Amino acid sequence: MMRFTLVPLLAASVLAAPLAAQDSVSTLGVFANLQGTWEGSAWIVMGPDGRHTVRQRETVASAAAGTVITVRGVGVETLDDGTERTVHDAFAIVHMDHDGHTPVMRAFTAYNWMDMKLTLRDRGFEWRMDDPRAGKIRYAMHLDPEGRWVEQGFASRDGGTTWSQFFEMTLSRVK
Repeated sequence: MMRFTLVPLLAASVLAAPLAAQDSVSTLGVFANLQGTWEGSAWIVMGPDGRHTVRQRETVASAAAGTVITVRGVGVETLDDGTERTVHDAFAIVHMDHDGHTPVMRAFTAYNWMDMKLTLRDRGFEWRMDDPRAGKIRYAMHLDPEGRWVEQGFASRDGGTTWSQFFEMTLSRVK
């Protein structure tokens, strides 16, 4: 008798899977609206080299039937001799945790990967992490009134009492 009851339940869950994927993208808030390619200027302070001005590109896409958002960020600096150097290259995956309510972000760089504390906002998001080299790090992103992606990064070496800005970018959608 149990076998006959499970068949309709399994069929219903398989048929509902595409709808759940669509709901997942909408629950990822602003990330669903960021899909596409964004470009603009940015600056970043990095170690003893100091401040670098870069051309930043962020590419946002959905994957896995809409259950995942991918974000690829590349910052390129033009040197005095006209050559270009990649200063920033990162990739992140954003999705809802198994509870269906908690957004999760894992970011990868050339040096390591990190799990972020992610908070979604109406027109943006904030993400935080503890970095053993730099202390507490937080980024805040919002869409400004012109629809541009504005993001700032801050670091604290004293446990979050004081914060210093080390990053800022302003991007416009190009695709």
